[in-house]
Amino acid sequence: MIRVLLVDDQALIREGMRRVLDTDGQITVVGECDDGDEVIEALNRCSPDIVVMDVRMRRVDGAAATSLVRDADGPPVLVLTTFDDDDTVAAALGAGASGFLLKDAPGEDILRAIHTVAEGDSWLDPRVAGRVLDAYRSRSRSTTTAVDLSVLTPRETDVLRVVGRGATNAEAAAELHVSEATVKTHLGNVVSKLHLRDRAAVIVLAHDQNLV
Repeated sequence: MIRVLLVDDQALIREGMRRVLDTDGQITVVGECDDGDEVIEALNRCSPDIVVMDVRMRRVDGAAATSLVRDADGPPVLVLTTFDDDDTVAAALGAGASGFLLKDAPGEDILRAIHTVAEGDSWLDPRVAGRVLDAYRSRSRSTTTAVDLSVLTPRETDVLRVVGRGATNAEAAAELHVSEATVKTHLGNVVSKLHLRDRAAVIVLAHDQNLV
């Protein structure tokens, strides 16, 4: 079971989210918070596998609460919000969120995002993904040098290509006919050898190197 902690200052939203998550037999809501300053105590009490976090809250906003979770070496955070402006997206991802999803997304997308982030992958709502990658690409080009893909093994290059399309580790494993653990190992090697920061950088690099 994937243990979920819901953090949102609107009880009606939390109730709606709980109903959506209850339709998935592999997800269970183990706790709720109505503001960001309650998150750390809830982590210790509930031991969730993932935090589903609102952005705008009264006392401690989602970005600050996400930083608290990451500083406490907590579980991955999926930000779920109605706001898609660039500042909100940048603040959430900069604070360490592993996923960003708009609240009007279909229920099946919310469930898939939770599974994906809980498994250690990233998730970006398609409506903001393009802007995020464009911003990341612009920043990367101003701070990085040429990349030598010859340091990668053929299998590492395959993983770079498939993950660069936005595939999760599970999807990459299925396409390459290997285990998820193997994909994670190869992806870790790609990040290390090419001195990349995170999965978003892997995706940007794959596009810039015409692997996608």
